[in-house]
Amino acid sequence: MKAIFALLASAALLLPGRAAAQPSATPPPKPCSGTVFLDRNANGLRDRGERPLRGIPVSNGDTVVMTDRHGRFTLPLAPHGSVFPILPAEYDFPGGAIRNARFRYFAEVPQSCGCDFGLVRRDAPARFSIAAVGDVQFGDSLQAGYAARSFFSEAAAERELDFALFLGDQVNDNCEMLELFASLAGQLPMASWTLPGNHDRDMDSIRTLERYNTLFGADTYAFNHGEVHFVVFNNVLTQGRRGYTGRLTERQLRFLRNDLRQVPQERLVVIAQHIPMSATENRAEVLSLLEGRRCLILSGHAHATFRTRHSAQVQELTAGAVCGLLWTGEEDLDGVPLSLQPCGTPRNYFRIDFDGDGYRFRFKGIGLDASRQADVWIAGSDPEDRSIEELAALPRGTVVVNLFAGGPDTEVRMQLDEGPWQTLTRAKIPAPSVLRSRQRQRLGLRKPLQAHPSPHRATPSPHVWMGQLPADTAPGAHTLRLEARDTTSDAAVRISDTRVIVTGD
Repeated sequence: MKAIFALLASAALLLPGRAAAQPSATPPPKPCSGTVFLDRNANGLRDRGERPLRGIPVSNGDTVVMTDRHGRFTLPLAPHGSVFPILPAEYDFPGGAIRNARFRYFAEVPQSCGCDFGLVRRDAPARFSIAAVGDVQFGDSLQAGYAARSFFSEAAAERELDFALFLGDQVNDNCEMLELFASLAGQLPMASWTLPGNHDRDMDSIRTLERYNTLFGADTYAFNHGEVHFVVFNNVLTQGRRGYTGRLTERQLRFLRNDLRQVPQERLVVIAQHIPMSATENRAEVLSLLEGRRCLILSGHAHATFRTRHSAQVQELTAGAVCGLLWTGEEDLDGVPLSLQPCGTPRNYFRIDFDGDGYRFRFKGIGLDASRQADVWIAGSDPEDRSIEELAALPRGTVVVNLFAGGPDTEVRMQLDEGPWQTLTRAKIPAPSVLRSRQRQRLGLRKPLQAHPSPHRATPSPHVWMGQLPADTAPGAHTLRLEARDTTSDAAVRISDTRVIVTGD
């Protein structure tokens, strides 16, 4: 864990110091009623003959009620509250785009409060895939163009994903950009779900998520897809004007408790939130509510990829960032900053494949081939490395593998040509790609044209393994094979990779 928090600190992303919260009087809630119905013509309106749906869970982010035989529900609602159905696996909202934007947010609750939800039938697939997308985080139109030319253009050609789950920080302290983000997400062929990050807050208002929720409906909710139950949290708790911490409120904990009462114990639960659980103050309370359940936690915020094992049945994937290290560094051929992340990971998202209650995930570098799951560096293969103290100190023939999706339970091994397999050792060293990038920037060899230089430091990466080429390796071309497997029962990572290398004298 110390290595992980050092990694977060290296990107200046640790939680800001807290300020005293400002007390405010909350008006008493009012009843809000509505109907959930089968929207046969998918027009969003209840037309003659469209029947009510009984037994659909509906919530205000705290209480969960079931619709009656008339499809009716009533919930207490206070100002700045949301109402939403918890979609069963066999129902969906009509149309595409951002699903949670169909929820109803009320800045003020009218005297007669009502909201109806029209749903359409859908198949409930046992197998499906999603994109877990961290920190797009553009703050102006220039950076929005970076996101459009890279991630959104790549995702627009994707036809195998059921939906994209955006893990917060869609924008960078500029709520004027939220509508542009929604428009970009609307270009994708798959549906999207979103949650807020600390940079999605409206800093000009004490109601820091009013603009976010006006666009996106709710910041805490749940839904079902296939045989998986998803719970989405805003775990950025504002402290004072700009400060924040990672924490779930008592209201959110009640929602989780009430929601899980409707979920079979054997069903896989996926929790999505912005700040990693390892940096969430009351994580012990959250994890206690998940006791006895299999759970995958997805988070963003860190601008790095790493995995945390919270218990035998609960693991967390911190999914990296589309913006990498905040759109910094030299530009690629499309004029988009490479923005290498502090752990040595390229700008990325994750593809997660679900099969019943099982899952696997694969790193996806933006603009890179899907087979690119690791960087491989070999000591002595590049004269440039002699000027980098940390790399020059490694013995010739040292093999460093930066496995982007690797975790504490991953075993990595390699084979040179047809020789014996060698199990690699996990190492606490910086990623060679980060050290090389830092050195090039120091020497002024590669200067970004419009972006800022990447503030790289020599911080250990959480997913590096080391080995050694055989002493009798002949100079010339060789085939290096890599295999990586999780040793735990969920076995979320299984990777095979082949590289052609050249060794010198």
